[in-house]
Amino acid sequence: MRRFFSSALVGLLFSSSALADCPTPYTAAQLGTDLSSMSTALRSGNPSAFRESGQAMTDALKCVDAPLAPVVLANVYRYAGLNAYFSGDTGSAEKWFRTALELDPTYDWDVSEVPVDDPIRPLFESARALGDQAPVAVGGGRALNVPDTHRLLVDGRALRDAKLTPDRPHLVQLIRKASNTVETVWLIDGTALPDSLLGSASDVAQVNSGTSTSGVMVEKIQRTRPPMKTPALVGGGLLMAGGVGLYALSFGAHKDWEEASTMSELTSKQTLTNGLVLGAGAALSVGVGLTWVGVSLDGGAGFHWRGQF
Repeated sequence: MRRFFSSALVGLLFSSSALADCPTPYTAAQLGTDLSSMSTALRSGNPSAFRESGQAMTDALKCVDAPLAPVVLANVYRYAGLNAYFSGDTGSAEKWFRTALELDPTYDWDVSEVPVDDPIRPLFESARALGDQAPVAVGGGRALNVPDTHRLLVDGRALRDAKLTPDRPHLVQLIRKASNTVETVWLIDGTALPDSLLGSASDVAQVNSGTSTSGVMVEKIQRTRPPMKTPALVGGGLLMAGGVGLYALSFGAHKDWEEASTMSELTSKQTLTNGLVLGAGAALSVGVGLTWVGVSLDGGAGFHWRGQF
């Protein structure tokens, strides 16, 4: 039985799917129903009922027709891992857990779902150690080749560089920007990004050699720091520090006001306390505003070209 489920999962992970090839799309509503059924089965201690919905969800992921947020997919991957575990395939379970922890590294099971002495917990913790593994380049360093009309999501997050974390599943969705609809879905293993999403190998060789047939060798993007950025940040910080200092002094003035023995002392200490509090508030307000201006200042990007003739 374990061998059967392992083979089925390997076949699933290395398959790709255009939605047109799916018998029926897997909708967000259907996914929500399956997740709810699995949650109920898990809390009631019914692994068989969990596997019924869990296997259906795992098989249908390659046909999901809606962009999914990382927080949703983290739960999907955790439950896919539990489905593999209940099927006797701990190796695949740990891989699913790695991807789930990559999206939600602080997650811990509720005791109503997984008891504290359940063997699932040590397996989940062993996956946690690899959950923050750094992505590696795919396709021999080839760049992404995604049309401007589309965006690429991997595990619910935008992918801008052709880098993925190895030895775990990833849900890849090609989204049409204009309608925010899923056009193509792949469920891949590790760094096996489809060739259709990558540029040609000749482009990599050309970039590595530093040559260009168009006469342009290098495009360098530099940021110009605005001249007012540093003074605004420093001035804002000093004003905020001064405001904190004035507010601290107001405590001593207030104490002197409470201990005043004459009407003149009472009046003078009250005036001093109020002045210090108002001064502190003004300094903090101006300091925060100036700091915000400094943070917001952006020099933009400058493009510098070096030609080859």
